[in-house]
Amino acid sequence: MIVESSPAVLIFAFVAGMALGLAYFIILWASLQRLPSSRTPFRLMIFSYIARLFLVLPGFYLVMNHRWERVASALAGFIIMRSILTRLLVRREHLVGECRGNTPAQPDKP
Repeated sequence: MIVESSPAVLIFAFVAGMALGLAYFIILWASLQRLPSSRTPFRLMIFSYIARLFLVLPGFYLVMNHRWERVASALAGFIIMRSILTRLLVRREHLVGECRGNTPAQPDKP
């Protein structure tokens, strides 16, 4: 019996893609934060990459269930989560810089 991709299944795939994106980019961000103090940065990045790959690829495969619509929906959620986290982290870094008295350089106006 073939189960078609209903809107509820596509929404689930989208949310699952967002969850996978959240996990992927949090692990990436944590790895990058530890990179300057790491004694073996190459090893840290390789293990981080492998961990992220072994998390996301099986996740997409399970969500997909041999339907391209589901993997497309999950990928859309993954990419949207990337955009959300990028905006949140850029805003956070900007606010932290302002609290420390580090304001971004203003371009000279003619």
